[in-house]
Amino acid sequence: MNADEIVALVRRRIESRYRRLLFVHRELERLNALAKLEPAARKTDAAGKTPDVQDLSNRSFEDFVFSRINFSIYRKIDTEEFMLLFSFGLYDYSDEFFIKFFSMNREEVQKTINDSYVRAGPVYLCKKSSPLLLSIMRTVHTSLDFAPLLGSDDIAGKDQIKAVAGILDGLVIRHDDGMETKLFIPQAADLNNYNKALLCGTFHPLGKACTITLI
Repeated sequence: MNADEIVALVRRRIESRYRRLLFVHRELERLNALAKLEPAARKTDAAGKTPDVQDLSNRSFEDFVFSRINFSIYRKIDTEEFMLLFSFGLYDYSDEFFIKFFSMNREEVQKTINDSYVRAGPVYLCKKSSPLLLSIMRTVHTSLDFAPLLGSDDIAGKDQIKAVAGILDGLVIRHDDGMETKLFIPQAADLNNYNKALLCGTFHPLGKACTITLI
């Protein structure tokens, strides 16, 4: 790929990472608000009766989170969002990631998604749901266990990696909500040492700075 193609690919992958970060931060804020409201639901009502609410003391935090997950958002997905997160966005994760969580490779996961959705104009509609599909959609939507921004299929060799890092250093990407993500080579970077971060990005989901290693 030439420099322009690499920058275009990076912009798309940064956008998909940002949307995941933004969604996760929003979910955390929503769950935190619900967790604070939960004790109030166990208080007696005006008639002195206690609502029929399961006691949190008998539930794990994971159970609480799962019970509050809004899986309905995967019934209808905006076309741009679908392509960005659940098609092109599958390359945000390594093959090992899919094997670990689903015992399937990336192509098998993509086929499961494609077989379950049909495009209807500006949206993709889920035509058949299943626990496996919901697990795939939720995991791909919320996991921050990202693969390197560019893999061996995109660039090859130490010299090209150094050149790409130099091209991307200082690149600023502006998102639809007005937030900006800046890519930079960390001060401690050693472009000859693959064990150190070669390129990082500072994202601002909900206005909160979040820096992650990209290469």
